[in-house]
Amino acid sequence: MTPAEPQAPAGGDPDDALTWGDEADSSHVEGPTPTGRPRRGRRFDSTDDELGVDLDDESGDADDVDDGPAVMSSASLVVHGVLGGVFLLWAAGWIVAVGDFTNPFTDAISSLMWNLGELFAVAAPIAWFVAVIVLVPVDRTGRRLAWMALGALLVAPWPLVIGGSA
Repeated sequence: MTPAEPQAPAGGDPDDALTWGDEADSSHVEGPTPTGRPRRGRRFDSTDDELGVDLDDESGDADDVDDGPAVMSSASLVVHGVLGGVFLLWAAGWIVAVGDFTNPFTDAISSLMWNLGELFAVAAPIAWFVAVIVLVPVDRTGRRLAWMALGALLVAPWPLVIGGSA
């Protein structure tokens, strides 16, 4: 059996699949036009009339607008991944540490609170990491990494780290 020669699709050039098309193409969709947004952190206490500035004026400096979403550097992305791994290890450490503890309470409310505290101890590292990612903007990478480092110290499974037991 010999392979057949590739055939060009009927009705067009075989290189048409490698082009994006243009406005005449029926499947062409025009994307959103980029709009300049004011940069973060620029706040004015007075109105634009008091300043004598027309904020609708298109002739502003190019430095006054944000070109798009902030992008994280490769090194920052690696540090985020390492800290995410540390938080996962802390959650696993809390699972191990919680397994070593025994519930000293006999009444229902105290036992429920003890078990709830253990659940929160296991969930705290993951919750801290997710909260920092969600609440601190990407363009504040230094601040984000500082909050993550602080969280890595605060939610560490200290009973497991220092070797103590309950």
